[in-house]
Amino acid sequence: MIWIQGCSLLFVAKGKTGMAAVKSQEVPKAKSLSRQMDRADVIHHQVKDGETLSFLGQAYFGWEKQGAAQIAKANRLGSHSKLKPGKILRIVNPVNFPTAAELNDQLKTFEKSAVSATDSKESQSPNFTVKDIGFDEKEIVKLARPKLNLAFAAGEKLVYEVKALSIVAGEATLEVDSPVTVETRPCYPLVARAKAAFPFSTIYPVKDVQTSYFDATDFITQKFENDVSEGNYKARNLERYDQVAHRLRRRHNQENPEEVDIPPFAQDLISCFYYFRLLPLEEGKKYLIPTSSTGKNYNLVIAVVRREKVTIPLGTFDCYLVKPYVKHDTVFRNSEDIDMWVTADSRHVPVLIKSAIVIGSIEISLLQATLPEIKGVSDTLSVP
Repeated sequence: MIWIQGCSLLFVAKGKTGMAAVKSQEVPKAKSLSRQMDRADVIHHQVKDGETLSFLGQAYFGWEKQGAAQIAKANRLGSHSKLKPGKILRIVNPVNFPTAAELNDQLKTFEKSAVSATDSKESQSPNFTVKDIGFDEKEIVKLARPKLNLAFAAGEKLVYEVKALSIVAGEATLEVDSPVTVETRPCYPLVARAKAAFPFSTIYPVKDVQTSYFDATDFITQKFENDVSEGNYKARNLERYDQVAHRLRRRHNQENPEEVDIPPFAQDLISCFYYFRLLPLEEGKKYLIPTSSTGKNYNLVIAVVRREKVTIPLGTFDCYLVKPYVKHDTVFRNSEDIDMWVTADSRHVPVLIKSAIVIGSIEISLLQATLPEIKGVSDTLSVP
């Protein structure tokens, strides 16, 4: 038995597992800003030459006809009204938040595809629609935002072994640090680390640290920063989220800061993973999480495929097999090549991830899990 203050520790010792548990630390209280963030989000768009209601409907809502109708209604226009360059349109509660440069690129694609489109079939768009990944928007589960966190707490640490082509290539950790204050908001620092192991480190050294500051009350990102070192590539990014104003201020390395619009309740690449763990997962259901990364907005869809047992060196666990579907820029990624198994309890701890790559596959399996005791949760990561 190993004793860690404030936590229970699940560990590997001669092929067996063990646990210890004590109370976890209290989280500072804060008033929810949900009502302020949930207000109508309005973008004022200045029409450019060549833009139409159909194009803007697809650009901001992902649906040509329905989006065009929504924009027309908000601006008291007819559904087939021609738009004059310079006109200011109110875009109410958009799904997508493209930048000016992205809109310009999308318009070129839209105009090309419109040449071959018919009246009965909408043209293809580089924007995200859930239809593009094989299911209809109606299949997305509409959930009220969670009010309780029964999945994780300060002190949680998950350690993973990363294998490439069945050879140990590195180690990854996910850790929830003690709460800190970011702009008066109590936040959990969610820290993800990755490093390459020898001999891979001599060929392609990797040492990444990414930290998301996750609002402990409203379960959204308040700040994100990372320090990336992969081979010859190095980068530092800092992002500050103004969730009430739906704006993000981002600085990449020493470049001038940029500001972009973000969707309501936006998550970053790390926090979306933890937010997903808060959801009441059900077999066969699909969940959508608005996400922002590198100054771009996209939607992450998580499909819960089935419930099954999965065996790793640590043991055998009752899990949900889930698949992430991501629309980033104009390319869908990971629609079929990532499988992730998370425990089928309230914690939803990821125990195994498999991903296909060009030359084979990567397997990431849980080696150690430090799990704080959570009030109202009687179960912990368990081996049946």
